Amino acid sequence: MKIAVLGSLNMDLVAHVHHLPQPGETIISSRFQTIPGGKGANQAVAAARLGAKVRMIGKVGGDSYGEQLLEGLAEAGIDTEGIEREGTTGMALINVSDQGENQIVLVPGANNEVTVAYTAHHHDILTDCDVLLVQLEIPLDTVAYAVQTAHRLGKRIILNPAPAQPLPEEMLRCIDTLTPNETELELLTGMPVKTLPEIEAAAQKLLAKGPGRVIVTLGEKGALLARTDGTLHIPACQVAAIDTTAAGDAFTAAFAVAQSRGMADEEAIRFASKAAAIVVTRHGAQPSLPTLEEVEAFA
Repeated sequence: MKIAVLGSLNMDLVAHVHHLPQPGETIISSRFQTIPGGKGANQAVAAARLGAKVRMIGKVGGDSYGEQLLEGLAEAGIDTEGIEREGTTGMALINVSDQGENQIVLVPGANNEVTVAYTAHHHDILTDCDVLLVQLEIPLDTVAYAVQTAHRLGKRIILNPAPAQPLPEEMLRCIDTLTPNETELELLTGMPVKTLPEIEAAAQKLLAKGPGRVIVTLGEKGALLARTDGTLHIPACQVAAIDTTAAGDAFTAAFAVAQSRGMADEEAIRFASKAAAIVVTRHGAQPSLPTLEEVEAFA
């Protein structure tokens, strides 16, 4: 199975604090970490660890963070020929409190330079893949170009619409699978999503805009599959969560891998739910992503 990932690469700069600072307040961090992240890179690593052959299109800076991110992808077995270096590496500045709350400031950096022209330059990666995985931490016109190009090439396309923003319907009609969480579903539809019936109604509205299926990730409440033949709620795996970072990325990548292995939708969602469940029991983004053996052994 060949998966192309078009998306972001960030270095997460994480400060652990007793409480989140108020405006004008200076506080002392108990611990600081630099952790490879970015939704595109997270999904690429997740898919590679689950056995897929992965190529990625993106950009990092010419700094030490960019070097670290490239080394991490190479260690995961990802083809980085489509990743070039320009400017400064994207960063996420994250404060995490002892209560599990966080504040995040995203600095796009080189991710903003992943343009239509740049993506077109790496057309061979889109041509060679079976599945295209995309997210929304790079310019939207670039995502739209890649989606429409891959659609014309007959590729399967999975879009994780995060961070949430309005999406053109001509792009949605090219999507095979859309994987929003509840917040993203609410923004994309303008509908309430507080109860399961409300989530089902919103998912059906989004489905009517053109994607082949909508899978709403619901955290500890599981996932909801919406297709033209109806909806199906699949409960989550029960684990003691300590950090939900990258759980959605793991789910989306694992679903792509499962589909590529010939699993039907429900089975693929259960496989993806196992991957996400493992992630939330570990700290960090890419360090938490499981291997295929770990997912298959998960009870």
